[in-house]
Parts: sequence; structure tokens; C-alpha cells
Amino acid sequence: MDVMQMRSVIAEVAGLTGTGLAGIDASEVVVGGTGKVGVTSVTRVLVDRGVRAREWSESGRRAAVALLIVDPSSGVSDVEVAAVRRLRDRASLVAVVCNKIDAYWDWPTLLKVNRGIVDPDGRMPIFAVSAAAALAGYRTESGFDELIEWLQDQVDGPARPERLESLEAERHLDTLISGLAAERGDPAADLLTERADAVASRDRGRSDRLAAVRGGANQIRAAGVTELEVAARDLSTDAAARASALCRSDTQDFEQWLAARLTDLRDRAQERFDDARGALAARALLGLEAVGPAPAHTPLPISMPPVPPRRRGVEEALLVAFGASAGLGLGRLLVMPLSAVDTLQWVAMPLTLLLGAAIAAGLVRLRRLSALRTSMAGWAGEAIVTMRGRIEQDVSRQVLAAESVIGGRLARFYEHRAQIVSDRVTELDAQIRALRRVAPQERERDLRRLAAALEARDRLDEVLVAIGH
Repeated sequence: MDVMQMRSVIAEVAGLTGTGLAGIDASEVVVGGTGKVGVTSVTRVLVDRGVRAREWSESGRRAAVALLIVDPSSGVSDVEVAAVRRLRDRASLVAVVCNKIDAYWDWPTLLKVNRGIVDPDGRMPIFAVSAAAALAGYRTESGFDELIEWLQDQVDGPARPERLESLEAERHLDTLISGLAAERGDPAADLLTERADAVASRDRGRSDRLAAVRGGANQIRAAGVTELEVAARDLSTDAAARASALCRSDTQDFEQWLAARLTDLRDRAQERFDDARGALAARALLGLEAVGPAPAHTPLPISMPPVPPRRRGVEEALLVAFGASAGLGLGRLLVMPLSAVDTLQWVAMPLTLLLGAAIAAGLVRLRRLSALRTSMAGWAGEAIVTMRGRIEQDVSRQVLAAESVIGGRLARFYEHRAQIVSDRVTELDAQIRALRRVAPQERERDLRRLAAALEARDRLDEVLVAIGH
């Protein structure tokens, strides 16, 4: 095969794979390996024998030939297989070199096993050397003569550019054939996964958030009623104790005190509700949107029942009559000893009347004060019960309003998300249909390229045979 035909085949393969000699040092050899297999010593021997050799590195430029150094003393593993793959990416031709053959008499058997792992197809050249023997002066026995002769033929032999281009073309053509021969999966698989994720995310968390809102609202309502009941009971106890020690002139102060306590009861109930509502909104809307300020609320007015009027009329007259009767009876008992003295009989009656009047006035005053305390205690209890009921109704109304507002915000958010997801699903469906529509055409084009690549591979094999590979 002449050079023109070789160039024609290489150009054909380059058209299929886009390969060439760009970035390759056509006269350099790289040496690589793992562990303590003698990479440095092998490189030193090659350099001493006039070969442009260097130890392999990931950042180095591409070379003409790469040598994988193995040690017959230990088996190879995936590390060496990965090293072969990296060396093939950095050099046009890779050979296996077994070092330290002087130290292991059964190295041929071990080398055969190791080569079956790193080169199962048996396509890479293989050599056996002893760097220690070469460095000690035993050049002929070290096995390096065959290796160096082969390397010189690769980097300095005839048709060197065509050889390197052919090897590069072979490597890339094999990769192309493997990729084209592999059956492609669904071209829209990634889009289908994205579509499924989008549909699943449309209502994700909606039911849980709504259930959390309902449960939280019921909890706020129950906790508010319980706390309000305890606070109202404590206030009733304080009001009864204060009413039992009430004086006739302190009724206005008692009314003001009760109004202040009821105001504090209302404010504390509203404050606890505001905190609970804010926490509920924060939990329900976490990760969706910012929690806005609470809506303005008009404080519940404090309405006191009318103060019971003081008793007048027949009941008051009967109270005075009973008091006078009791006072005269007690006065008479107290003055009775004076009536036995003749000289004091004339003062007995006036003194009886005076004592009776005083006692009667005291009894009437005590009865009126007792009635006032009883009526004010009842009035305070009625005011507390009435205000407690109104506060409970107001809190329940606010709980319902808060539940409705939070639920509405959740509904609007998920409606907006549903619209976005629907638009995205429509877009993905269009892309999926487009990919599946052109997939048969692309596969047919791949098959045509595969047929052309196989024909080019046959001609490339002829080129490699013609140049000695």
C-alpha cells in the first residue's frame, strides 16, 4: 500500500472521528505504572540508552508511545486497568513492560495472568526487562535491547507520521464504533423524569399544610378557652374577696378595679391569640411566602352590666321596722336592771328608747352593708361571666378568620404553582414529541455512520498491517 492510499484512509477516518496529530510529540516515550514497580529505574535506563523518555503525568503533553510497567511479584487490579485507559488517552501506542524479571523465576506465568487483565484482547506489545540488571551493566541480559529496538522503530522508523496517525485513527475509530453500535435508550428519558418530578411537585405538601392549619386552629381555640376559663375563675375569686370587704363608699373604686381587670383579661387573651396566629401562619407558609403583618383588630369594648340599685319601698320599710323592733327589745333588756331602782325608774324609758334607736340604726346599717356586698359580688360575677363569653366569641371569630386567610393564601400559592407546572409540562411534552419524532432519523444516520466506520476500520487494518502493526 503506497503513501497516497494510506493518506486517503487516514483522511477518511479523520473525517469520521476528527482525529489527527495535533499536540503529539512524535518522538517521545512516557513511562507509567503504579506502586513500586520501577518506573523511575526503567525511565533512567531508557534515557541512558538515548531514548527520549519521561515519567508519565496527567498534565503532560501527548506522546508517541506509552509504557505500562508491571511487577510480576504482585497481581494487577482495577488500578492498573484504569492506568492503561489513561495512558491510551495520552499516547498513540501503549505497550506492557514487565520489570524485575531477575527477581522472580516464574515471571512468564505471572506476566501471562497480568496481561490477561490489563490487555484481554492481546493487542498491546509486551516486553520483559530487568532495570536493576541494566543499571548494573548487564545490558544484553537485561532485555532492554528488544524494547529499545522496538521503540526506535516506532519513533524513528519509516512512515513514522503515517504510523502515528493510523494509531490515533484506530483508537478514535474504535471509540466511535463502540458508541454507534450501542443501542440508544429513550431519547426523552431525562425529559420524562423531569416531567414526572414537575407533576409530583404541583400539589406536594398542600394537604399536609391544610391539615396543619385546621389542627392548629382547633388547638388555638381549645387553648384559648382553657386559659380564659382559668383566668376568669381566678378573677371571680379575687372579686368575691374584694366585695366581702367592701364599704358603702368604695363601690365606685370597686367598679373601676373590675373594669381594669376585665380589660387586662381581654388584652392578655388577644396577645396570646396574636402570638399563636403568627406561629400558625409561619408554620403553614414556611418556604412558600413571607408571613405578612396581622390584620388590624378593633379591641373588644368592655361592657359592664348595670349596678344593682339600692333597695327602697316596702322592703326598706320592713328592714327598718325589724331593726327598730330588735333594737327596742335589746334596749329594754339592757335597761331592765335600772327599773328595779325607785329613783332611776323615771330614766328607764328614755334610756330604753335611746338604746333601742342606736341599736336599730346599727342593725339597719349592717343589714344594708351586707346586702350591698352580696349584690356587688353577684354583679361582679355576672360581669365576669358576660365578658368571658364575649371574649370567647371574639377569639373564635378571629380563629375562623385566620384559618380562612391562611387557607386562602395557600390556595392562591398552589394555584399559581399549578399554572407554572402546567406550562412547564406542556413545554416538556412538546420537547418529548420532537425528540421521539427525530429519534428514528438519528438512529438511521448512526447506522449509516457505523457502516462507514466499519468499512474504514477494515481499510485501516490493512494500513496497520502494511506498516507493521
